[in-house]
Amino acid sequence: MQLSVRRFQGESGERFSILVDDTGMPLYYPALYVTAEMRGASLSINTIDNALSALKAMHAWQDHYHLDLESRFKRSELLLAHEIHSLRDFMQKPLETMWSKGGKVVAFKGRQKRVAKENQYNRMTIIAGYIRFLAGRLYPVTPTSVREIDALVAQIKANRPKIADKTEKDRSDSYLAEAVLDAVEEALRPGNEANPTADLGLQFRNGLMFTLLRLTGFRRGELLNLKIEDFDFAKNTVKVVRRADSDGDPRTYQPLAKTRERTFPLIPELMGKIHEYIAKYRNKVPGARKHGYLFVVHRSGKTLGWPISNSGFGKFIETLSSLADEFSGLHAHALRHHWNYLFSQNCDKDGVTPEREQKLRSYLMGWSE
Repeated sequence: MQLSVRRFQGESGERFSILVDDTGMPLYYPALYVTAEMRGASLSINTIDNALSALKAMHAWQDHYHLDLESRFKRSELLLAHEIHSLRDFMQKPLETMWSKGGKVVAFKGRQKRVAKENQYNRMTIIAGYIRFLAGRLYPVTPTSVREIDALVAQIKANRPKIADKTEKDRSDSYLAEAVLDAVEEALRPGNEANPTADLGLQFRNGLMFTLLRLTGFRRGELLNLKIEDFDFAKNTVKVVRRADSDGDPRTYQPLAKTRERTFPLIPELMGKIHEYIAKYRNKVPGARKHGYLFVVHRSGKTLGWPISNSGFGKFIETLSSLADEFSGLHAHALRHHWNYLFSQNCDKDGVTPEREQKLRSYLMGWSE
């Protein structure tokens, strides 16, 4: 049975995700889990999507080994040690390789491509929580049932791969060559013959997106969530605002600001370019005035004037990566790491104390202190 995660938008603007089978029918217990446990805890739609992807992988594991957790739990049967080991191993598979074109689950072979340990760890953590939820509802209540379920969940978590904690030093030691970033910025300069796009408004937009990422270290979702009203042109600042489930955003897969709200200083030259983009190009795109999002779709089609989507931004980054071999490792998060590296270098040069540096970095990156 081929499963898929389906997202839809309610009349209020709220986004919902469900796990459905090949007929489009939602799976009952995953839907109940998302509603009772995740939405009740006010978790973001992206977090719920990730959880449903993990449950999709769990169902592929069940199909491959001919297991039915719901029936097992109703019969007072929990997972055995070798079944937990098979779950651990199966969660190393990339999700897109778990099913064949015919909808059948593909067996895991040792030499196949594997997901990162962090991905496997997160999948098993989510599955452990879901199994606790499922067994708590289906496993017959006995004087020892709670302890038995707790022991099963502990076993699953104990089989997660060991992953190293990333320190602040790890965050600030990853960087890109300034010459490479300068070359990208030059290639994106409006009017440059080497620019990968022909439309001048599109050139202006793309150049601005790259420069903003380079100078602020914003996440992709934060960049695509920016509205014109977030910019204070008198003070040369931009405010990062969380807008989950905005009814004014036509994107079903709404980009989200994962970090804390904050105000970020920008150089006057950049603010001038942002104002020029809005006045000369953005406001002349049909449909762009219906919302306040800064970066919009310039190409003709049904989404003309809409806020640029995650997939649209991904295509933009792919275009940059294909310009030259030295740009191949370029992505939004690499620019975020690079910003942290430069921030550390400047703090060292200016004699900023480690405590002050940590406080400033946490604020500007939107992290908890």
